[in-house]
Amino acid sequence: MKKLIILFSAVLCLQSCKENKETQVSQKTEIQQSSATSVNEDENVFALHENENTTEKNALNDPAKQWLENLFKCTNGNKFCFYLETEEKATTKRFYEFMIDSEQIYGATSLSEEEMPLAKKKYEQKWSKIYPLRKDMEPWLFGRAQDDMENIKNVKIEKISDLKYRVFVDYDDSYQTLNEVTLIKNNNSYLINYCATEFLD
Repeated sequence: MKKLIILFSAVLCLQSCKENKETQVSQKTEIQQSSATSVNEDENVFALHENENTTEKNALNDPAKQWLENLFKCTNGNKFCFYLETEEKATTKRFYEFMIDSEQIYGATSLSEEEMPLAKKKYEQKWSKIYPLRKDMEPWLFGRAQDDMENIKNVKIEKISDLKYRVFVDYDDSYQTLNEVTLIKNNNSYLINYCATEFLD
């Protein structure tokens, strides 16, 4: 009888030890899984913040857009301005010449009715393979008309693609324009190589 009791006690002790070992292994596995999950979550959070920082950095680090914004800086304390002298400095020589030629046809022209057909023909021959031709519209940048614009209400610039931007200009109660601007690199700066202007109602 004593032998039976001792044997039974030994079996119970072995079973108890086995259960304790399994519990410890299970707890260790849960801890490892929890740590791995925590690491993955931390990596995801870091990646998320990294993406946000990259987006913000890209938004701030657009020198071409900043260059365009600087064209509208004022010297008189107003928020947005655009000066005649800026236009020639900010454009390629070829595009500036195109604007002058467009002005002679569609702007304040001094051509007579007899001279106009020949002038239009020369204009088309000269520019049709280089730029989309102007047709009865304001030929100057951003629809700025014939004078300095020193009281512009608002300017918004958004990127369309590499070196191409959409520029909205609100000339207070007078009118608004939407401009598609194409830039080219010029050493460490930029120049406007084309600007298509649409007058908004």
